[in-house]
Amino acid sequence: MRAKLLFLIPAVVYTIGILYLSLINLADTPVKDLGMSDKVMHGGAYFGLGLLWMFFVIYNYKNNKFLAKIVTISLVVIVFGIFIEVLQDRLTTYRQLDLYDVLANSIGVVSAGIIVWLLKDSLIRLKAKINLFFIKK
Repeated sequence: MRAKLLFLIPAVVYTIGILYLSLINLADTPVKDLGMSDKVMHGGAYFGLGLLWMFFVIYNYKNNKFLAKIVTISLVVIVFGIFIEVLQDRLTTYRQLDLYDVLANSIGVVSAGIIVWLLKDSLIRLKAKINLFFIKK
């Protein structure tokens, strides 16, 4: 059980964090002073979100159908991003739906999926090492 929480807790906390930051008024936060493009932040945030959920799924399920798992997680995270954009438009007066945000989110998620696919063999070996570590404890 402890091993599953190794990836589940960060993925859930990060997801809640993105949801929270997506619905608050950022004009009241230091985010506006970071000096980088809003789209770069979107891409980076969703890269991390996709990566965390992919690690969770890879770690907790068998290694068969690896590509299908990556594609499924990518689609779910992209739909989550679209859902948040719709919530911004419907629930707030200070945020609106932005298709370029959706595109930036999607590029971040797809980039994470490509990297995970390219590192597939290393991630599977890492999974075995993590399993051994938790078995010894």
